[in-house]
Amino acid sequence: MTKDNPMKVFSFGGGVQSMAVLVLSAQGKLPYTHFIFANVGDDSENPDTLSYMENVVWPYAVKHHLQMVVVKRSRKSHQSQTLLQHIWEANGDIPIPVFFPGRLPGSRNCTSQWKIKVIEKWMRDQAGATKETRIPIGIGISVDESHRMRTDDPEREPYLIKEYPLIELMMTRAMCQDIIHKAGLPIPPKSACWFCPYKLRSDWANLRTKHPILWTRAVEIEEYINDKRKNAGKGPVYITSFDTPIESAIPLLPMNMFDDDNDDSMTCESGYCMT
Repeated sequence: MTKDNPMKVFSFGGGVQSMAVLVLSAQGKLPYTHFIFANVGDDSENPDTLSYMENVVWPYAVKHHLQMVVVKRSRKSHQSQTLLQHIWEANGDIPIPVFFPGRLPGSRNCTSQWKIKVIEKWMRDQAGATKETRIPIGIGISVDESHRMRTDDPEREPYLIKEYPLIELMMTRAMCQDIIHKAGLPIPPKSACWFCPYKLRSDWANLRTKHPILWTRAVEIEEYINDKRKNAGKGPVYITSFDTPIESAIPLLPMNMFDDDNDDSMTCESGYCMT
């Protein structure tokens, strides 16, 4: 990064808000030059998001001379490790935010370990970020999700300073969709790990109908976690926020049978996911 060629970095989540920022940057309306996609694993990301990245995002970024960068978490041995692999291998805490009876969310470290820290490493290595010289990073939260904004926290993110360009532009998710549509691009699918407990009921229904193999694996993840908890003398948890095992929480119904307007599921508050 030089004064003559400043690097402006955005955390690209793969969804509507992030794509709108990419389009606005291509149009010269936002200053971002580098878009960092923290891939938690090709076996873990929404396959529809990965397809959209390959067929829409990458060609568009190349056409408009914007830099798309993919970063991934690695083990101490420098071998890559996906979030799904970690779920199967973890001996301690469950790395995803499963729910306890009563819809009480458990702890999680997936966003911190597979998103924030890997982005921070890239910022240190490639952008010169230090604890003394923290570097701004754009986060794709729109005004209708402003409750997800977080005060800058040097202890949690010692190398980054969050900024919210869509909030500054007073843009809603619907406005982001309109920007993408007017650019002649398809609207991105909702971005999240396919097994993320924060997904809406309609998203789970989409997984069950469109990706039955992944649906079966989601059921297996919930059963595997609860088998481990049972052996440790602990009670059940759920991979959805609906206070019941996933098979009964998400019946095999058309997606339009689910009313997400009345769905009070919790959401990932970081802004690095689901944007």
